[in-house]
Amino acid sequence: MLAMRPYQREAVQRVRDAYRAGRRRVLVSLPTGTGKTVIFAHFPSELRMQKRLLVLAHREELLVQARDKFLEIDPSLRVEIEQAGARASPEAKVVVASVATLARSNGTRLSRLPPDDFSIVVVDEAHHAVAPTYRKVFDHFGLFESDMKRLLVGFTATPRRGDRQGLGDVFEEVCYARDLRGMIGDAYLAPIAGWRVDTGVSLDGVRLRHGDFVESQLASVVNTPERNREVVRAYRDLAGGRRAIVFCVDVAHAHAVHEAFEETHVRAGAVWGAMPKEERRARLADFSAGAFDVVTNCNLLTEGFDEPRVDCIIMARPTRSRLLYAQMVGRGTRLHPDKNDLLVIDVADNSLKHELPGLHTLFDLPSTLNLSGRDALVVGREIEQLQRTYPWVDTTRIRTPEQIQVALERIDFFNFDPPPELVDLTANTWYAVPDGYRLSLAKGAWLSVNRNLLDGWDVDLTRPGNGESAHHSVRTLRAAVELADRFAAAEFPDAARLIERDARWRDRPPTEKQRETLARRGIPLPDGVTRGQAAQIISMVISTRGR
Repeated sequence: MLAMRPYQREAVQRVRDAYRAGRRRVLVSLPTGTGKTVIFAHFPSELRMQKRLLVLAHREELLVQARDKFLEIDPSLRVEIEQAGARASPEAKVVVASVATLARSNGTRLSRLPPDDFSIVVVDEAHHAVAPTYRKVFDHFGLFESDMKRLLVGFTATPRRGDRQGLGDVFEEVCYARDLRGMIGDAYLAPIAGWRVDTGVSLDGVRLRHGDFVESQLASVVNTPERNREVVRAYRDLAGGRRAIVFCVDVAHAHAVHEAFEETHVRAGAVWGAMPKEERRARLADFSAGAFDVVTNCNLLTEGFDEPRVDCIIMARPTRSRLLYAQMVGRGTRLHPDKNDLLVIDVADNSLKHELPGLHTLFDLPSTLNLSGRDALVVGREIEQLQRTYPWVDTTRIRTPEQIQVALERIDFFNFDPPPELVDLTANTWYAVPDGYRLSLAKGAWLSVNRNLLDGWDVDLTRPGNGESAHHSVRTLRAAVELADRFAAAEFPDAARLIERDARWRDRPPTEKQRETLARRGIPLPDGVTRGQAAQIISMVISTRGR
């Protein structure tokens, strides 16, 4: 039997605990490459399942992978696929089903799966679970009924969809979560290094649909000979000889980039969705075997393709979707004895209108930072330590890893302005911290607003020595900040004049007591700092370092 890793066992235990606590729709969030399938393939034995188990997935590759993993763990288990012409028998203990097949069949395929026969429903790649096709299946099994006894467990590497359809509409809570940084730090995933290659292409004229670029318009802008040659140059200069996946916009773009590689005698191949299935499998098998070094694709290898030897990902396809970006990076994060790390090359186009994800979104790095081949986790920890120790330093102005130390000494890196996204939401002195926003109150207490994994926002009050003493969850950032401000006004009325952004006293020179306090903590007071800014530094120090 395939043994579970410690975190996989912990995930199973958290699912069990959640069920005992009355939760019936829970989510497990783990990065790509950490064995989510292994976890739910152990459910029949670990959860002592008496009835049947249903696994829902949306692609054939995922169905086959799930079936094979169940059988690898327990060859005696009867596992069958329900998809198109394949029908699972009533004797199958585990049914691995295509969501599209179940939802499109006017209820005839679902009727073959009596709800009372099943005790557990698993959703693989659960970030898709808000789609109407999934809801149709969920309703068949009564998963939203108040007295429901069945358990719904979703597994995903990317719970934050980013399209205003939070998974909180389906799942009650995230019962277990580990992030990419933690899994790399614990040596379960490959370290990630990065390069940013800037182009002269502007994306401002590309329209949006459903939160991301319209592919036809995007392709017309980025699929140019010069940009395609830049992609090839980036590979040859920064990653030559690595086994690379290049993500492109559409089929024509994948072919054009493939041809650009071949023109420079780089061994490359292309795959696409309409390619005959056997030909595609053969080409990917050749890639896995090392017959060529680079494979270009569009919308094909983001899910269900596992080749641990991949040690380079090239993002030739701009996207506004953090979910899609994380999926693409995840194709190269698996460990393999033949690789030391994963190199991610972001082909970065210009945009004044669009916020584009990159490695900075996965590692909490400044959006304009070029890692220049440095390890993203190491640099991220350096910046996080800088933010926690000197939170008045504006890390968004850091462009290279070398500027991290420079930022401590230069006043032009200091920033006391409120985060731009909060300016119109509050009149108080909120400031950004690595995991969200914070408002310092009287006597060392503070309020924090942090985004949670279900695309909502958590509001917490912390008092020194007492830990968190209040907690609320809401759907939007506006609602979170407004709730926190109301709480501050009600519970800390004496702090009102201290936290107001436009209070008159803030423009005066620092007091002698402020200077002494900062000097005692070894913090130099730059020339030109006001009383309000000095107060902000002191409150930041208290809340981040403790008294």
